[in-house]
Amino acid sequence: MSAPSSSSPSSPSRGATIGFGCWLVASVLLIVGGLIAAFAAWPSAESAMFRGVGAITAVAGAGMAYLAGRSRSGDARHRRAAVALSMAIVVVVGLIAALSLAPVHILTLLALLLLIVGTGASTVSLRRRDEGE
Repeated sequence: MSAPSSSSPSSPSRGATIGFGCWLVASVLLIVGGLIAAFAAWPSAESAMFRGVGAITAVAGAGMAYLAGRSRSGDARHRRAAVALSMAIVVVVGLIAALSLAPVHILTLLALLLLIVGTGASTVSLRRRDEGE
């Protein structure tokens, strides 16, 4: 029997694997941070807004987890969608945190860094072999 080759065409590149790992951890942190924010007891009158931001963050994390899993299989459309969603999450949550519109959990802020790293690692593999339509 011959040993399986490590560079088979169906195996994902190293950048895609690193990007997937970062996106997966970031999505778990977004979900946990969003759920903590959604179920925390806020003492102010804007507690509904704070809970809403937490719920939206958790849903965005679930969407990111789905797209990260689909992009792991090598589908370029899902990878591009995951890149777009991760950058949208970074911009929206970053603006909410920077403008102090709502308190953002520290796990959510840590997830933003992982989203940036995962997106960078995934786009390097997209540039090397263009799978565009």
